[in-house]
Amino acid sequence: MKVWAKVMKGDKILRDVVYENDVPLTQSGFQSLMQELSYKLDIATPVILVNHLKHLERFNRVKFLARDFIEDVDFDLLIVERVLDEKKPKLYLNY
Repeated sequence: MKVWAKVMKGDKILRDVVYENDVPLTQSGFQSLMQELSYKLDIATPVILVNHLKHLERFNRVKFLARDFIEDVDFDLLIVERVLDEKKPKLYLNY
């Protein structure tokens, strides 16, 4: 799974990272993904609920607010988006 994580304050992106690994999209896989992303972004790991995983599965995006962290954080949002590899459609020309 390939994800793009953004740490935001207001409308500004403070830090971001594109990360890819082979973890399945399960509760434990999502937990380990978030721990690795948090380490790479140098932030605390958020509290992960079942709804966070459901949002990522359903909408390919999940938001973590500042209240989702136990520690105080200096940003407003952590957004994690799943990057889907879209294949370009083939163009067929008939002459």
